[in-house]
Amino acid sequence: MDIQVKYMPLSEIVGADINPKDHDIGQIYQSIKRFGFTQPIMMNENTGKLLAGHGRLQTLQQMKQGGEKIPNRIKEKDGEWLVPVLKGISFEDDMEAQAYLIADNRLTELGGWNTGELVDTLQELVEGGFSLDGVGYDFDDLETMVTQIEDSGIFDVEVVPEADDDETSVNVTIGRYRFKVEPEDFYDWESRIAEMLGSRDSDEFVEWIQEALGFKS
Repeated sequence: MDIQVKYMPLSEIVGADINPKDHDIGQIYQSIKRFGFTQPIMMNENTGKLLAGHGRLQTLQQMKQGGEKIPNRIKEKDGEWLVPVLKGISFEDDMEAQAYLIADNRLTELGGWNTGELVDTLQELVEGGFSLDGVGYDFDDLETMVTQIEDSGIFDVEVVPEADDDETSVNVTIGRYRFKVEPEDFYDWESRIAEMLGSRDSDEFVEWIQEALGFKS
């Protein structure tokens, strides 16, 4: 059976017998309220029970029971909410299905975040007048990450492999300090440091910069 998305009545969707993953229903609720229902839940064809999407399922159930307005991309028929479900995936062995359920949650956690880029993106949203509702981070989280960056001396230098004729500047970020430099100046500096180090390896560059700024003993 090919993988396809079908709409199923919310009342007929059954979760896995065991799901060890906890969910922040409040955050999922905020996300669905803001962005709508954007990710179909996944069903094991062999058992008719969920493989992924338990938090979203629980949130929809609470929203419907609470008389909430139907979210975007959820359909309604005769008072029943119809939910997009990813079908066509089957695990014949129950334990293999359970292993996938864990993997689906755990692999996302293992990815982690680039804190500097995350902070920059969140700040751009705020500065652009956008809300942080539903993104999973609030202003307290943002303030905490900014403080951690400042305290640890974490910094980012935009990696540009080679000059571009259309380039007008190179962005440099050190904690809360952000500035631009002329491309010619940046590449001249880069060449001098590379000659001194005898390498253009980015890790060696970062280590040298940290030492030059006094962030490493």
